[in-house]
Amino acid sequence: MPPIPKSAKVEAERISMKTSKVCKLSPIERFIYWIEERYKVRMRRLAGRTKPWTDDEILQSHRFCNVRRIDDRVSQWLLNNWYTLYKDCHNMVLACTLARQLNNTESLAAIGYPTNWQPDRVQAILEERASRGLKNYSAAYMITGGYGAKGRPAQSKPYQTVWIVCDPIAKSELEVDTDSMENTWQKLLQFQGFSSFIAGQVVADLRWGLSGEWKDRYTWAPMGPGSVRGLNRLHMRPVKHHALKQGEFLQELRALITDCQDKLESTKSLEAIDWQNCLCEWDKYERVLQGEGRPKQRYNGKPA
Repeated sequence: MPPIPKSAKVEAERISMKTSKVCKLSPIERFIYWIEERYKVRMRRLAGRTKPWTDDEILQSHRFCNVRRIDDRVSQWLLNNWYTLYKDCHNMVLACTLARQLNNTESLAAIGYPTNWQPDRVQAILEERASRGLKNYSAAYMITGGYGAKGRPAQSKPYQTVWIVCDPIAKSELEVDTDSMENTWQKLLQFQGFSSFIAGQVVADLRWGLSGEWKDRYTWAPMGPGSVRGLNRLHMRPVKHHALKQGEFLQELRALITDCQDKLESTKSLEAIDWQNCLCEWDKYERVLQGEGRPKQRYNGKPA
């Protein structure tokens, strides 16, 4: 990746710009710009400023996750209603697994924190909600049905969530290494239904739900398809180049963190999972900027 020019350092009140100007920046400048401007959109909105919170037409019109993963709406709900209230409680691994399987605050609230795991009850709640046309899952993560036992037809998503993914976790009494997100991620990968990315999302939640040093939180994150596309753009490789392994991904991610940290004004304390998240969201931004496609969700950030 080419070195970051000094011009990529973004000043607090100068950053907001039209996308026509963003197009003239280099890829690394655009990445740093996206982090700073997306963060400032959140801060301007929280400060009560009126729309638009940015001059950037793409950020005005399309929904992007926050720069810090923990600032997202579902993460904030989980932090306030589960991970802080039940910190270090029994079944925290199960709770985080259920949380990121559903990723929907309404269905999670209907179930409640799983202090006592009752799989039949949880499936019944999800099936009853579905029968009324209520959403149980968000579209953020790809969770599908189809994990029927050998010789059986594919099962429903609630069945998969409860019996194939969550129940084995509840019965396993998995020992979490609260010194290492990576070690805990490796343990989760042994269970069905845990891709590299989903296991990483559960570990990222455990970092808030269980006390510990989590010593690698600034240096480790799971590889995901969106973050790989983001790195490909920065390295000017074909966007759909998917040859990276986890070790190679981490090497490039750590180099990126080192190169970018002193160029950021607003967000000095990002954890590695946040950088991974930013790469994924910036890839969505670039798709619009380059005319390659659009994110799934619109955002009403245009002038009133």
